[in-house]
Amino acid sequence: MAESAAERKTFSMGTFYAYLTGKDKASQQQEIKELLGFMTGLEIDSSSEPFATAVSKAWIYEQHPELTGIGGHPEKFGQHVSVIPLPGEVVQEVSAIVAKTSGQAETIKEQAAKISELEKAKSDAESKLKDVEAKLKEAEAVLGQDEKKFQVSSGKVDEYLTKVDELLAKIEEVKKHGVVTAAPGEGGAAAPAAGGGEDGGLVGEGEISDDFGFGSVDSGGDDFGF
Repeated sequence: MAESAAERKTFSMGTFYAYLTGKDKASQQQEIKELLGFMTGLEIDSSSEPFATAVSKAWIYEQHPELTGIGGHPEKFGQHVSVIPLPGEVVQEVSAIVAKTSGQAETIKEQAAKISELEKAKSDAESKLKDVEAKLKEAEAVLGQDEKKFQVSSGKVDEYLTKVDELLAKIEEVKKHGVVTAAPGEGGAAAPAAGGGEDGGLVGEGEISDDFGFGSVDSGGDDFGF
């Protein structure tokens, strides 16, 4: 059965040549997409274009191996070229591959978005960590000053406690012996205990006896009394 005109589509040799060889491809990009879309029946985008390009080119070279010599000699093949769609089974295989790839591309896109979110969260966390570290250093500096003040205060407290211990020791000595032992340099020998010995003690010169009579005169004078 002859192919109808509707089953073919004509493109310029410039587009066909750019598609097969890659030369001047940028200027023919839109026409090349139309060529690939017609041959594969696919919507040509960044996901489907690589597969459509490879499959269509392989099929063209298989059908017309003489086109391998087109490089540098497009004029040998005329001004235009007419192409037909790829066989149905080939189109189905390419469509399945593109669909699978598109799904993977979407997954990759979602993963890339999540990675971007995680990177932002990581950046925010690092920024907050720096703030915390700065505040921690400030707190350590303040604590260091407070520790120095505490050490000075602690030394003073120890000094006061030592003095209190000495005072308590003297109080205990008074309780036990009824006398306070003067510390060296604070009045010399200890004062005699009140009441003296068992016989009431002797009355010192120039003092009046608490018991009876008059006190004695100086030992150098005459004694007098009862």
